[in-house]
Amino acid sequence: MTALPAGVLEELDGGPILPRPVPPRAMAWPLAMAGASAVAASRPRLWVFALLAFLARGGLVALVVPMLVLPTFVGLSNTVGPTSVTAAGPTPRLIAMVATWLGMALGAIVGGTLIAAAAEVALYRATVAPGADKAKSGFLSGLIAASARASRPTATRVATVRLVLLLPVAIALAAAVPAWVQVAYRELLLPTDLAVPLPVRVIAGAPIPSAVVVAAWLAAEVLGGLAARRIALRGSSVAGALRAGLGDVARAPVSAFLTLIVAIGGTLLLLVPAVVVVGVAWDHARIALIDGTDAAGIIMGTLVLAAVWAGCLVVAGIAAAWRSVLWTAELARRAAGA
Repeated sequence: MTALPAGVLEELDGGPILPRPVPPRAMAWPLAMAGASAVAASRPRLWVFALLAFLARGGLVALVVPMLVLPTFVGLSNTVGPTSVTAAGPTPRLIAMVATWLGMALGAIVGGTLIAAAAEVALYRATVAPGADKAKSGFLSGLIAASARASRPTATRVATVRLVLLLPVAIALAAAVPAWVQVAYRELLLPTDLAVPLPVRVIAGAPIPSAVVVAAWLAAEVLGGLAARRIALRGSSVAGALRAGLGDVARAPVSAFLTLIVAIGGTLLLLVPAVVVVGVAWDHARIALIDGTDAAGIIMGTLVLAAVWAGCLVVAGIAAAWRSVLWTAELARRAAGA
């Protein structure tokens, strides 16, 4: 048995006293966000996956809003029909029409969620894959090994998480509809400001129900995103991922809130100007099409609209990828300190 060097103390069992290992610390939030921004900017492949997930989960509606012409009250009355409601209540025709609309909306939500879930899984795994620049992807190393182990199909579980978390949002929407209907009826009879779009006036006219809907949607986005990443990168179950997502927020609410604010603010800063430009290009193209007297103007307006629309899609993809990598970095920096 080799004797210990002079001056080295021993435990009671005769072993040497060694320095205690220092527990790893979570990466600082600003460093994680800076690294996430570098990853999102340097990997265009992420933009494609993020854009597909964004469009499939309802982002397409936000991008086409500037080109939508809202129906008038008279137009809605003609569509529904003046005899759809009688003294005995709604007619079978109205019930069938509402059921058809609800069925189409439900089918679009489920189908879009499944497509978006597959794109999300690909996005998360491409995010943690080592890039050409190790300095930009090294902060994600805590999730790389876990991602390699979670290789089985997970899109269905991610879609299940997203659909489950839509239930509180649907309840909040159902509770807000009566207040919105009252405000809309009042605005149609006595408009407060015709310069403001009707949907904005309706939402502002019922601030508390609208705030509850927004809060429910944001909570579903945060919990769903964290749970989906645990499923895609760690192979968690649906219930386990939801519990872990709640635990992530409960353990570090401040950083979760900061990540949410930065993600939303940055996305709006990038996307709102692009959508406004699309609306302006659409107005010019529509005027040219309505006039129909200048063929060159019609062609030029159509080409400009197509180019602006393509640019808006690129901006939306970059913004969605950046927002996604921010949340992946938030999860990764906690894994580094676990």
